[in-house]
Amino acid sequence: MNKHPDSADRDAAALLSPLAGDPAGPSRIDVAGAMAEGRRRRRTRWWTSGIAVVAATATTAAGGTLAFSALGRPTTPPPRPIVNASPSIAVAAPPAGPKDCTVSRLPTDGFEKALVTGGDPSGRWHVGRLYPPGRAQQRPLVLWRDGKIVSKVLFDGGDDSLTDVNSRGVAVGSGFDPDISPYVYSDGKARTLAGGEGAASAINDAGVVVGSLGPLYEGVPARWPSTTAKPQRLPLPAGAEAGEAGDIDEAGNVLGTITPKGKEGTGYLWLADGTTRRMPLPEVDGRKADMFWPAAIRDGWVVGRAVFDTADSRSFAYFRYRIASNRYERLVNGAGMPARVAANGWVVGEAERPVITVGTRNTKLPAYSKLKGEHDYIVESISDDGLVVAGYSAGPDTANHPLLWRCR
Repeated sequence: MNKHPDSADRDAAALLSPLAGDPAGPSRIDVAGAMAEGRRRRRTRWWTSGIAVVAATATTAAGGTLAFSALGRPTTPPPRPIVNASPSIAVAAPPAGPKDCTVSRLPTDGFEKALVTGGDPSGRWHVGRLYPPGRAQQRPLVLWRDGKIVSKVLFDGGDDSLTDVNSRGVAVGSGFDPDISPYVYSDGKARTLAGGEGAASAINDAGVVVGSLGPLYEGVPARWPSTTAKPQRLPLPAGAEAGEAGDIDEAGNVLGTITPKGKEGTGYLWLADGTTRRMPLPEVDGRKADMFWPAAIRDGWVVGRAVFDTADSRSFAYFRYRIASNRYERLVNGAGMPARVAANGWVVGEAERPVITVGTRNTKLPAYSKLKGEHDYIVESISDDGLVVAGYSAGPDTANHPLLWRCR
């Protein structure tokens, strides 16, 4: 979030601004946009403190999402706890980071309101959604390449959204017709993935797609070996009743969440060698986390949040995790909530402005100067070299702006 960390009304307005402009007739909430927000952008207000404290509201969805509202910021921020992660924590060396970063608005063919919803590892391809003025029922989906629109797409369903795109320009997403269905867009054509009801979350450069099968928030994790193949259900551990595969790297490692019966979701890995791993729970000040909520995977790196619950509060600590070593690294203060990780291990987080963290160094990306008033920035992608970031603004004017940051 931006300034005014104790303003619940302002937070709600920013979060719900992508939902403005619902069409006439029966109520049609932007479910796909809300899904993506809830699943991948579980946000907090204490961006710079390293620990976020919130009041839990117990609205749970498969994959471990939770609606919550934050408490006000104290007069002095809490000290950063000493971390004893389980099984271990490593300290990263401080390499060089990005510099001379600029921001620009992606073209929208005259549409005032638009979102970026995903991007590819090269930083060349991005996908998003355009919002026509008024209460139009269909909202075109868009593909940008090198900062220019190359395709506008209309799926057959409603509340459609593209969630990811690979370096070949093949995009995946989901829509409702009337149940949720997974889609792929390739070579100028959109079609439904095999398997029936479900959602597609991510695609890698090999064309492997991951997501879920079944009703929204009640599905099981799934993998499509190709965009023309039948889906394969990914195994759930004993005691888990639901789950979701949210991301995949080029090696084929799949990141997601599993939801034990009667509990919230926590991080889980389906590795390329056929093994599975419940993500270990880090410790902060000698206390083990209750859950780990992963955000993204790339080249064996995972970023996400450790969740700590008490009787009346919920707090978070931000981490980077390495699959090969089974080790966590605590992200430094000011890194923001981790949203994506690059192949080189650089982490982009959401704070007052997007932040790229390299070792102990944070680089704040520039604000978009044409915005008026207070706005948040939602991050959806980072390139493998960490130099291209894409996302969008969310503010009280409801006119979201799709943004592209470039650094060198």
